[in-house]
Amino acid sequence: MKKMTNENRLILNLDLDLLRTFVAVADLNTFGAAAIAVSRTQSAVSQQMQRLELLVEKELFVRHGRNKLLTEHGVQLLGYARKILRFNDEACLSLRANTLDGVLTLWAAGEITETILSSQLDWIRSIYPKLALDVRIKSNPFQDEKVSQQEVDLIIATSHPAYYDSTVLRRSSTLWYCATEYTFRRGEPIPLVLLDESSLHRDMMLNTLNGAGIPWRISYEATTQTAVYAALKAGLGVTAGPMEIMMNSEIRVLGQSEGLPILPETKYLLCKHPETQNVMAQIIFDQLSDGQNFHRYSTKSDRSLSTSVVL
Repeated sequence: MKKMTNENRLILNLDLDLLRTFVAVADLNTFGAAAIAVSRTQSAVSQQMQRLELLVEKELFVRHGRNKLLTEHGVQLLGYARKILRFNDEACLSLRANTLDGVLTLWAAGEITETILSSQLDWIRSIYPKLALDVRIKSNPFQDEKVSQQEVDLIIATSHPAYYDSTVLRRSSTLWYCATEYTFRRGEPIPLVLLDESSLHRDMMLNTLNGAGIPWRISYEATTQTAVYAALKAGLGVTAGPMEIMMNSEIRVLGQSEGLPILPETKYLLCKHPETQNVMAQIIFDQLSDGQNFHRYSTKSDRSLSTSVVL
């Protein structure tokens, strides 16, 4: 009898341990860093990723210097891997935490609305269905008077004042982007599409280009991140953004082959005033600190989650 191949099987059973390691490598960019995160040896991580590539019959990583970057298929799988692990972990957490209620005021920086905000809100709603959420989007949330008066419980942003507690929700590679049909003219000043005020990626672009001695000009300034991406898709120039927007079919990635320098990574932070009086804010902050730091890749972290929901 002819042996059945993966291609003949419509459904594969993806191993959760392989997916956790895959997400760790995607987030941390190297097998070595991922090995520390999942409490395995580097060779074991390498073997796990080989097993996963054999299982899905796709190449998931490509070497970029010392780093491991995702291929197109890797990016595709990453989105599903995050969902699979999130649903698994949410199912375990929700059985312990779904009786907790209260009101939570959460603000988010405008530049993250196109990336991780919806997934974080989905996580909170699924674990705490009885929690009332008050969400606001601000261009610079830390400059608002309500924040200084501690009327805001949690803030999701890419930076924070020194006196705020913070935990990293996710780290992403930052890439250069243009419209799919855009013609990049090497040697000319780079036409930049960016926000009209200081922000993580605006400052990152200008500082990196200036440091590399690469000429640039402002082609389009927008008041919102959504407007930046709209101008980008219209072919008005080049911008920088996190890896999450790479899945958009209307844009493509530029890189060193076009003479563009490597950009620093993007870090998404959950921030909390150290003297918050909202018990739910403290619980969620502690859960995400446990669930979203390096230990989130290991099922061993599940032991700490049970204590973080005790009032």
